[in-house]
Amino acid sequence: MYLAQQLAPLVRRVRVERPDATSGRLPDPALGEWGRARLHDAVEERHDTLAAALAESPVPVTSLGYGPEGTVRVDVRLAADEALYGAADADAGGLDRRGDHVHLVNELHPIGRHALVDSCDLCRAGPKAHAPVLEVGQGSNYAELLVPFTISSGGWAIYVSNSWHGAQLDLGARDAGRLRYESPGGDADVYLLGPGDPATLAAQFVRLTGLQPLPPTWTLGFLQSRFGYESFDHVHRTLARFEAEDLPVHGVVFDVQWLEAHVNLRWDPTNFPDPAGNLRRIAERGVRSVVITEPGTVAGASNHAAGVARGAFAVDAAGAEFDSRQWYATRGIVGYRDVVPSTGALLNVFREGAGDWWYDQHAPLLEQGVDAWWLDLNEPEDVTPDVRFRDTDWPEPRPELAGEEARNLFAIAQQRLFARRDHAATSRRPFLLSRAGSAGSQRYGAAPWTGDVGATWPDLRRQPRLMLNAGLCGFALTGSDVGGFEGDPGPELFARWFQLGSVSPVFRAHGYMVDREPWSHGAEALAAIRPSLVLRAQLLPTIATWARAALGEGQPLLRPMLLGPVVTAPGSAAALEYARDPRWRSVDDQFFFGGLLAAPVLEPGTQTRRLELPAGEWVDVWTGTVHAGGGTLEVPVDLGSLPLFVPRGTVLVADPRPLAGRGHAWPPEELEAWSWPDAAGRAAGTLVLDDGDSRAHEAGAYCLQQIGVQDGVLTVERLAGSWPPSRIRLVPPRPGVVSAN
Repeated sequence: MYLAQQLAPLVRRVRVERPDATSGRLPDPALGEWGRARLHDAVEERHDTLAAALAESPVPVTSLGYGPEGTVRVDVRLAADEALYGAADADAGGLDRRGDHVHLVNELHPIGRHALVDSCDLCRAGPKAHAPVLEVGQGSNYAELLVPFTISSGGWAIYVSNSWHGAQLDLGARDAGRLRYESPGGDADVYLLGPGDPATLAAQFVRLTGLQPLPPTWTLGFLQSRFGYESFDHVHRTLARFEAEDLPVHGVVFDVQWLEAHVNLRWDPTNFPDPAGNLRRIAERGVRSVVITEPGTVAGASNHAAGVARGAFAVDAAGAEFDSRQWYATRGIVGYRDVVPSTGALLNVFREGAGDWWYDQHAPLLEQGVDAWWLDLNEPEDVTPDVRFRDTDWPEPRPELAGEEARNLFAIAQQRLFARRDHAATSRRPFLLSRAGSAGSQRYGAAPWTGDVGATWPDLRRQPRLMLNAGLCGFALTGSDVGGFEGDPGPELFARWFQLGSVSPVFRAHGYMVDREPWSHGAEALAAIRPSLVLRAQLLPTIATWARAALGEGQPLLRPMLLGPVVTAPGSAAALEYARDPRWRSVDDQFFFGGLLAAPVLEPGTQTRRLELPAGEWVDVWTGTVHAGGGTLEVPVDLGSLPLFVPRGTVLVADPRPLAGRGHAWPPEELEAWSWPDAAGRAAGTLVLDDGDSRAHEAGAYCLQQIGVQDGVLTVERLAGSWPPSRIRLVPPRPGVVSAN
């Protein structure tokens, strides 16, 4: 029997009743408030055939049901010329995912382990296998996003509502004419979306799983990180160097060194004394503070006995405390931090009492001045499928959740915990730097990065496609470890990665026991980095405006060319034009960052950068040169070049004092309008400002302004909001140049 519900004109759910009537369905944690409400209200139809259940859906599903031992299979017919997008995965071979396959296991893995079906370690090992433990330095260890959502160029999309460990999504790898989802367990339950252009389908999926809330504005600036800052003095010296070099920085990130013994949730008293005083000194420089937190502890730690008494940790199949084998419990870091091997305890994030106890240990950090959390190891790393979570409250009350059903949902449960408690404890907007996630994580403010990537040119080249496909799967705020996490990039690669980072939603430099500050690879690299780093800070008012527009519409901030710039409304004539242009089918080395067309240099020794321009006229942001669109453009580049273009007739709003501690000093009292008028002397843009930190904008505490330029005369019209406007003056564009005043 097939059960169907029409949730909206473009969203239909079809599922199959399990043969085992005693099997209870776990509510899908991916669904947001709208999705849950529609499931509750929509009439459920019963059909004897799949064809009847599909009704008018454009998704060509050919089979949906159960196989031997409760396995799940979904088959979709693919046309010969069809491209596939989304299906976020660390091994994405390109923007067009056709021919790839995805192992839906939320665990750390080295890049390339399953790039090809014929040599896939996980395919050979089978669905119950556990990825081998990797030492840092053996390769790029890419984190995972569990999102079985795929968009077709044929005007449809499909989301498989199943999070079972060991599932696989084959995007035409084995059979070019078929998309197949297979899982060893769970439910045969799919959401069919369409018809529509890719932007519309992506927006419908985010509507189903929940909009990403607006982040604090400072998180859209530049975040400086490394593994790791060894002391508060180390941080203070670093921030002083930023000031001496006249470089912007909006946040500093503390890795595990801040933790006492790497596990106790309090500052190491030797190297990080007087946390309130030192965090206040950092804030006085205008910089925000982010701290890492791991999802567990070890036997003998200060919080272990209390957690055991509360039943706060996961257990194994026999009911004993589960040994999570985290690196800080078992192997430490050779040559850096030794540990006495012990049992690693894993927090039961599905039990609210356990989660509340865990969060309460973080509450003093808020009072001391910590501004945001970095949720690490939340695949969770090195956790085998035999883990058990008892007495759960979410996604529903149960005596036990087994690993096969729950471990891929660990990250979203942890994100929900921190978002829920942050909302109750503070007025700030959610921002959770997170290594893993699953469908719906974005609604809790999750901002994933691509994992512990190697400092190599192939790794750099891979980053745009990973972020673009993640954006199509609902993750509007993504980034990579600028400079590469592991290894020495050298000056050229380091500069190129910084340039890519400056047009990524989350711009964070990070590395493993190496410096990743802008000056760390010499004067030539710093000179090459400076313009794009400064421009990111200058355009923060505009980037915040783009983020508000994108997130409010369920759209990514980093956008494949086939979506068009952020002003392109899903379903509009412009959106259809971008979607139908065959040039954009598999392009992932150029993209839109908000309203900027960016073509970062991703290959060594590049002297000219070739790119494709959409129709219309496009202006080089750096030089003001106007180029006719609709064809190929080649521009000369040097080490400091980051090709950026805007449509002619654009106004961008810039901060004239981008070094003025904008992590805290927000919004600026005075702003600049940079204009590139069209042939008739006209240009236009919008600006939305608020306090940049609190949720007061949800109650109208913002200012929406329409900005126009006609023949060199600026007009500014207030359209909405109760927040007082900033002064705006028209000046010639000066990208990457810090004003003398």
